[in-house]
Amino acid sequence: MSISLDIGTSEVKLVELDTVNDGAVLSKIHCKSTWNDLDSFDPEKLEKSNWVACINDICTETKINPKRIKSIITAISGKNLSIKEITTLEMNEDELYQSLEFEAKKHIPLDGTEAVMDYSIIGSNQSEIDKIDVLLVATTKNIIKQFDSIVRDSGFKNSIFDAEPIALANCMTHNYGVSEDGIDIILDIGTSTSTLVVSGKSQTFFTREIEISGFTIIKEIMNKYNTDYSDAKNILEKDGIQSLDSNSAGGIDNSNAFSLESAEKTIFTNLIDEIRKSLRYYVKSNNGSSNFKRFFMSGGFADMEGLKTQISNELRVETEILNPFNNIACDVKIENPSKYAIAVGLALRGLM
Repeated sequence: MSISLDIGTSEVKLVELDTVNDGAVLSKIHCKSTWNDLDSFDPEKLEKSNWVACINDICTETKINPKRIKSIITAISGKNLSIKEITTLEMNEDELYQSLEFEAKKHIPLDGTEAVMDYSIIGSNQSEIDKIDVLLVATTKNIIKQFDSIVRDSGFKNSIFDAEPIALANCMTHNYGVSEDGIDIILDIGTSTSTLVVSGKSQTFFTREIEISGFTIIKEIMNKYNTDYSDAKNILEKDGIQSLDSNSAGGIDNSNAFSLESAEKTIFTNLIDEIRKSLRYYVKSNNGSSNFKRFFMSGGFADMEGLKTQISNELRVETEILNPFNNIACDVKIENPSKYAIAVGLALRGLM
């Protein structure tokens, strides 16, 4: 049995997986909003007590006693850590650790506490003799302490921390496999940030946080229609990317072609521009490797009407909504399953 908690900005998700005949089986799934009154939702006003109360409610409703759980798996968001694939000389374990510790300090935010890191040796570098490729994950003790205090104050004794981008990659790999001769992309659109993950067999692992997210999109709709968060969210769910078109209600009514073109440059096209810039950087950093095969979308805002088609058309890549239960036995109907991608990726780690 493996239990995970995805402690998100707008929701906390719990997933429990078991193993039956060498296959993963969903035994429990639940989610709960972190904010009681969606009309006034504001991520900047969230406090630890919001998450703790939310987790306590989930445990009560799923009949889980935190004190009886040996350990729970949760994740640190991409914006709170650094993940880099680096190439280094082959050396003994102690020397490698010291070398990576020095490297980690270059990439984490300075908050006055020590660096905390983990790494995985991918294998020998394909182009340089006596060198290895290593995936390095680093954060700080202060960030670990913040996340750990939420889990412990919720009643759990021990927690295992993973990185959200790696959980996403594990979820995709388990459910869809890895492209043998190409590169896979995941875009997880959450409430406070969007996470881009690029990976593939014998390909460099890359991840980047994009500031355009569910909340920033809803905020644009709130400003356009002069309404509250809950109503703006309903408009987004109903109209998708059309909700910010110049021709939609509250938009700009101007027959001038230049003005119309400017109005149609929306937050959605800005999001795709950010993805395109990230992929160009990836190609430039990896000797021109640009064989992008599949584009998966996940997260609570992945199913926005029209966005999948627009990404597919503009980036010219096969695009689909990631189903985290594609290769997991499940006998319940799950609403908006892609929002559980991180939680499933975390729980799968516990089964490894």
